[in-house]
Amino acid sequence: MTFVVGASAHGSPGVSTALQLVAAAMGESPAVPVVVEADGAGGVLAARYELALTPGFVTLAESLRKSEAPPLLDNAQRLPSGVACVPLSPSASAAGAQMRSAGPFLGPYLAESRHPVLLDAGTVVPDSKVIPALTAADLLLWFVRPTREELLVLRHRLAECTQPDNVAIVLVGGTPYNAEQVAEALEVQVLHTLPIDRRGAEAANLGGDDRFLRRSQLNRSCGQLASLITQHTAPSRPPPPPPPPPPPSPPTNTVGPLRGPAEPPSVEAPPPPSAAQIDVSTPDNTFTSQESSEPELVVWVNDED
Repeated sequence: MTFVVGASAHGSPGVSTALQLVAAAMGESPAVPVVVEADGAGGVLAARYELALTPGFVTLAESLRKSEAPPLLDNAQRLPSGVACVPLSPSASAAGAQMRSAGPFLGPYLAESRHPVLLDAGTVVPDSKVIPALTAADLLLWFVRPTREELLVLRHRLAECTQPDNVAIVLVGGTPYNAEQVAEALEVQVLHTLPIDRRGAEAANLGGDDRFLRRSQLNRSCGQLASLITQHTAPSRPPPPPPPPPPPSPPTNTVGPLRGPAEPPSVEAPPPPSAAQIDVSTPDNTFTSQESSEPELVVWVNDED
């Protein structure tokens, strides 16, 4: 199953809200998608929706500490929208202790849980306790507003943090820099751009399944993101084998009219080549390279150390 991590480098670009809507768009066939909070600064779902902390990350961390691997839904609760989630304590000290307890076992466990997992890593820094889980992900999505300050911080996170091979960016808003500019500057694919839809975000955080939320720009855009995640994490299929060669055609046995033995045709030998036709010059081993017209790189994010 798919194991996707959503993270931010700075601020709160709406990772939690987006992952809830993506999980809802994935549906529950063939397996229930689960949102797992893993922000070392503390979770938000328990406070937002008045959830108990057990079952939740605390019970999951205790199981992993004992080298147990219970079904993921045994540690999950349902949000008012119906999305399954594993809530984390809003206390930073408690959340940090639970993350330390889960340790390096969290990533492999979630990757083998037989559920589509959306791990909300929150704000990630180089010493975050969620870093060991990132490398087990099928896809790491960095959510970022395309502003100068947030992109500059993200550039450092991409260089400082251990990450999986499959990394992409989700822009929250399309200005002042667009997807093409961000991808060129950071050399990371921009998978999707979410709209700025505060009313849609507020409706999603209320947990209801009302008609306004379903029609909102943010909800429709998160549905597109869910499809892109599925495509981006699907295993590549090997190319089909080439078709077998056609069978050889049977030899034709053409019989002409019966005549007497014919004389073999005379074959005239070709004339010897003249001196002008024989090329005895030394081959030219000089390679001519074309100069590449590489476009001028515009560095629009200055990082002055």
